[in-house]
Amino acid sequence: MDKEAGRYRVLLAEDDPVSQAFLCAAIRASGGEPTACADGPTALARAREGHWQLLILDQHLPGLDGDALLAALHRDPARAAFPPALATTADPDSVRARLLRAGFAEVLPKPLALETLQAALRRHGCRPAALDDEDALRACGSAAAVEHLRRLFAEQELPRVQHEFDQHGDNHAALRPTLHRLRASCGFCGAAALAGAAATLHGALANHADGTRLDAALKAFAQALRDTRTALHAQLNGDGGDLS
Repeated sequence: MDKEAGRYRVLLAEDDPVSQAFLCAAIRASGGEPTACADGPTALARAREGHWQLLILDQHLPGLDGDALLAALHRDPARAAFPPALATTADPDSVRARLLRAGFAEVLPKPLALETLQAALRRHGCRPAALDDEDALRACGSAAAVEHLRRLFAEQELPRVQHEFDQHGDNHAALRPTLHRLRASCGFCGAAALAGAAATLHGALANHADGTRLDAALKAFAQALRDTRTALHAQLNGDGGDLS
C-alpha cells in the first residue's frame, strides 16, 4: 500500500478508451488509485518511474505488446523487482500458457466483467477501506464536523438509500438520482469505497451495460453499502476508534 497516498496504486495499460474508463472506475471502487496509459512505450516509462502495487497490461497495445513490456521491465537493471502483473486479452485460451510463462500472475479475459476484475484485485491485496478518516477530515476541517456528518449519514442518508433501492426494485434507471446524491454525501464522510461503487453502478446504468456487468455492479454496490453501514455503526458506537 502507498502509505503517503493511502491508496493501492495500479498502473493500467489499455488503449480502448471505453474499456480504460470502465477499468479505472472499477479499480477506484475497489480501493485502488489507477494511472492509465494508452500505449506500450508510455506504460513502460511510467512503470519504471513509479512505485506500483499492481500492473494491469493489455496484451495488444500500440507500440509494445503486454508481454514485451513485461519482459523489458524484468530486464531493467535499475529495478530489483516489480509488482505482480495481470494480462488482459480477448483470446485467453490460446495465449494463457505463454503469458504465464512470460511472468504474468494471471490472465484475465476481455471483455472483463466487474466482478472478475474486483476478485483479481482482492487476490492481490487491493481492498477498499469502508471509511477514510483523512479524506473526511480534509473535507470537513475538524473531527467534530466529521462525527456530526457521519452520524447524519448513518442515521438518515444510508437508510434512505436502502429504502429507495428496495422501493424501485428492478427499475434500476430510477436509481441514478439516488446514486448522484449519494456520491456527494460520501465525499464529506470519507466513504470512498461506497462512492466508487456508486460511481461504477451509475456508469453501468448510464451506459446501458449488459446484464452480467450490471448485476456485478449492483452486487458490488450492495456490499459497499453494507460495509459502510457496519463501519459507521462501529465507529459511532465507540467500537471502531476515533478521529483524534
